[in-house]
Amino acid sequence: MVDFDKLEELAKEYIELKKGEQESKSKNAAINLMDLLSSSDFAFPLKKEVVESNGTSTYLYLNNKTYPHLFEFIAEILHLEIPIIVNNVKFGPGEIIVNSDNEKDAKQELDSCVKELQKLINGKKNKVFAI
Repeated sequence: MVDFDKLEELAKEYIELKKGEQESKSKNAAINLMDLLSSSDFAFPLKKEVVESNGTSTYLYLNNKTYPHLFEFIAEILHLEIPIIVNNVKFGPGEIIVNSDNEKDAKQELDSCVKELQKLINGKKNKVFAI
């Protein structure tokens, strides 16, 4: 499984490098991040408990962590706003919200949308950083 603390650290480094106009280093950091985000062992570190309310299922990250730099990075490369919306799922730094009031359906939708998010990231990497 991908280490999300490492992802958050790499995303923070990318943002700082980009602000410092270190294009070569920020490009390498971006490629490393996109490789990790689109890897086959990628999975969000979610608590097992799901909060269901008013037609939505909410997933929180383990240890109540948030990943603001990571989501800032993803939003930037995909030219989206936070929360990042993929189909019926909103990915945010503090939680993931799925428009489904059934836990089983919500899990399937989440899994599908994580794969779609990975495809978007990988596609962007192949398009922007083609060598």
